[in-house]
Amino acid sequence: MPAWFEVLIIVVFAIGAVFFFAKYRETVAVLHESERMKTRLSNDLGRYRDVPRLRVLRDAVLGSKPLPTDDDGNEHLLLRDGDLQLHHLILRRESTPVGDDDNITYMKNGKPVKLEELE
Repeated sequence: MPAWFEVLIIVVFAIGAVFFFAKYRETVAVLHESERMKTRLSNDLGRYRDVPRLRVLRDAVLGSKPLPTDDDGNEHLLLRDGDLQLHHLILRRESTPVGDDDNITYMKNGKPVKLEELE
């Protein structure tokens, strides 16, 4: 086999390797971007997963239909969170207006906890 033919084969294989690795890097970049977008969209969907449950809570608290009440006048509501854990909420409606400087509390495990405003 002549020497020029061997050099030609080596050059052809080198050019082929360059194109192969370029295509490989492009494919890896596309897969990486796809995984990144999938993770981002999954996180976005996870953020809004509890929206129907929050709507149920809003409708129960603000709605015109009364919730089941016990002898003490507390209303009871059962809700599931995003992990499908069942939570029992006990609500007590008060008709007194709240001022800006008043401390608002809610009961958690039988103890009053100050309500922190969301900024």
